[in-house]
Amino acid sequence: MTWPVEAAGWDVEQAWVQSAADSLAWGILGWGLGVTVLLCVASWVVGVRRRSFRCEFADRHVEVEFEECGLPGSRGPVAVISCSAFDPPTAVVCDRSCLGSDTRSHLGGAS
Repeated sequence: MTWPVEAAGWDVEQAWVQSAADSLAWGILGWGLGVTVLLCVASWVVGVRRRSFRCEFADRHVEVEFEECGLPGSRGPVAVISCSAFDPPTAVVCDRSCLGSDTRSHLGGAS
């Protein structure tokens, strides 16, 4: 019986290098996906902004707290938290037209 004289060490070394490369690739992919998810979650911050303007519905000057959502710098109001035209201010029963993009451009006094 004879032992194979081929480069058996090369197969083991090649398998080890391939395994290390695969592990590194999966690690980098996992890290990249984790960072991507973290950045996406962090960029969709929900905030509250108080604005005052003349309301067509109430026919008077009102102060409104909007909930805003979106990327920083391009957030837009998505909900009305409170409005001084109602008593209590959290009982908003109008059609919330102040959330519309056409009305938003006319809002003033962001604070």
